[in-house]
Amino acid sequence: MKTAFAQSSSEVDEYLQIQVPSVTKHHLEVRAAETREPIRVVVLRALKAYGVTVPDEAISDRRKRRPA
Repeated sequence: MKTAFAQSSSEVDEYLQIQVPSVTKHHLEVRAAETREPIRVVVLRALKAYGVTVPDEAISDRRKRRPA
């Protein structure tokens, strides 16, 4: 059974530190380079695809963009 959780705009991100096999980290780095997104975005997209609740606004590149 899935439960919907509402996240308010005032909710803050929390730190989550995990250890993964080196081959997994390498694959995440390659995928991040291919999509030109941070690893954080790649992981959040994967978690959402797995069925974990991830607000759409959390899946964004928070790095500052430089003018071209």
